[in-house]
Amino acid sequence: MARKRIDPAKLKRGPIRHEELPLSLVARINYLRSTLHEVHPMSMEEWLDGFQRDMNPESEVQWWERLTRWYRGYSDTRELSFEQKNALFSVLFRIGMGLDDQALATDLAKLPEGALEEILALAGERIQ
Repeated sequence: MARKRIDPAKLKRGPIRHEELPLSLVARINYLRSTLHEVHPMSMEEWLDGFQRDMNPESEVQWWERLTRWYRGYSDTRELSFEQKNALFSVLFRIGMGLDDQALATDLAKLPEGALEEILALAGERIQ
């Protein structure tokens, strides 16, 4: 099945589905925000807004928590430049979204040799 590219400018935000999120979920979201801020700089309000629009914010938070564990599992054991950390985040995000586009190869080229194999070994499964 061929993938269809959608112009991001034509995307519209979904409605707020959850006016309030449980405090325990907000705390987990705050951890994600603070841990990933260097490579995914968004305010807490932006993070919360996104999860409030999700049909199932709990499962989305779990997805982000897995991505964050693997990000830290790889980046915390290496001296990576800012550019490499951004490439790592992009690789993890793209794999998690099921993308195998050219940008994945471009970002992998910025990481140390064997990075993809190590990242997948850390995960032990696909991010999805």
